Amino acid sequence: MKTTNKISFVYIGANIFLIFLSLFMGGLWLINTQVAFICSMLIIFASFISYKGMVEKRLENGEITQERDLLDKIDDKYELFDEDEQANESQMSKEEFVKFYKQERKKNGGLKQTFSNLFKSGRGVFNPFRLGSYVVLCIAMMFLIRQELFSALPFLVGVGAVPISSLVLGFFVRE
Repeated sequence: MKTTNKISFVYIGANIFLIFLSLFMGGLWLINTQVAFICSMLIIFASFISYKGMVEKRLENGEITQERDLLDKIDDKYELFDEDEQANESQMSKEEFVKFYKQERKKNGGLKQTFSNLFKSGRGVFNPFRLGSYVVLCIAMMFLIRQELFSALPFLVGVGAVPISSLVLGFFVRE
């Protein structure tokens, strides 16, 4: 089954679950869960589009390369071993792992690196599609409050259904 079909089934299944739950809890639950679910899906899709565009732009500019890191070049300079096989065969002791982790953390860490990463991902964070989807969420929430239809618990259940179904999706889609 294609990945897009799996994704569709999981999100449609989450929405059907919310509808059935709302049938038992009442009409207010149905309105709140559906509005929250739709707004949450808009945010997810807008975030995907914005980060996809950011990564494609970085690939075009040559900022992201497919080059192996220095440790891979030293350990396997002729590319004889598969990464999956290496993960199963080589086990570090706890002391070796802690030492390796500290070295990598020192190399990649630091305040300067953090701000650099924040600046590079800023285009994905402040994308107009993503910001617009958050505005839609706020407007929908204010509309429900103004019409005296808002209920916090079903709204949170509707918003929470998307991240939970995304977590479930991680178990079904492995590529």
